[in-house]
Amino acid sequence: MKILVTGHRGFIGSQVYGTLRDLGYEVSGIDIGDQFIDGKYDYIVHMGARTLIRMSREKPFEYFDDNMVFSLRMLEYCRKNGSTFIFPTSGSVMEATNPYSLSKKQTVEWIELYHTMYGTKRHVMKFFNIYGPTSRKGAVFLFSKAALTGQEAVIYGDGNNVRDFIHVKDVVRAIRMIIDGKVEEGYHEIGSGIGTSVNELLKLVENVTGKKINTHHEDYVLPEARELVASDPLIKDAIPLRKGVEEVVDALRKEFTGKSAP
Repeated sequence: MKILVTGHRGFIGSQVYGTLRDLGYEVSGIDIGDQFIDGKYDYIVHMGARTLIRMSREKPFEYFDDNMVFSLRMLEYCRKNGSTFIFPTSGSVMEATNPYSLSKKQTVEWIELYHTMYGTKRHVMKFFNIYGPTSRKGAVFLFSKAALTGQEAVIYGDGNNVRDFIHVKDVVRAIRMIIDGKVEEGYHEIGSGIGTSVNELLKLVENVTGKKINTHHEDYVLPEARELVASDPLIKDAIPLRKGVEEVVDALRKEFTGKSAP
């Protein structure tokens, strides 16, 4: 079985690529700007994309080119070669409010068109808030970093917005389930199914680190849903958030001080 992972140098893509390679799959990787590695792939795991929502407002064409155009090239390859397309979208793109979310929403529409017209096999993964020890964005990382360094953390809105936090290891596990034929083709929610408010996450990080986090509030730059939680997650036994936060904190502590958590 041959697999191509796009975005294989990114936070999620690198975890997928490394795990599949270590498990003995025949896996290749490309990223945005790389030359396509031609070959007969059974699966294309398409993680390559620009992902910063705020930056998409400043560079709309780049987000169109690197997200939609890149995705359609991979989708067209799947159509011509009978490959299965694995694509991540976001839990927050139902109503597109920026070039990033529009690129995801419209790509899913193209995927469904290819599936209907040509029978192209697809797995569309609806990602919720993914975190892990190698991430350098997101609330888990930012709060953990603020706690360990004494920096100030930003809370957007009142902090009562509820999100679903899922460890990157569980994301990789979901993709392995798909590749191993354990999941029927279609749409999948990649979350924990457990809602945690931003304020609750803040308190959890403070409890894990034993540090009080200095914060200030800012308004949302873009409209945000009050609650985004998976209703039927593919992974039924996700890594508990506290255990995942402990892992992130320990990794950051080693990075900052060279010492692991007690």
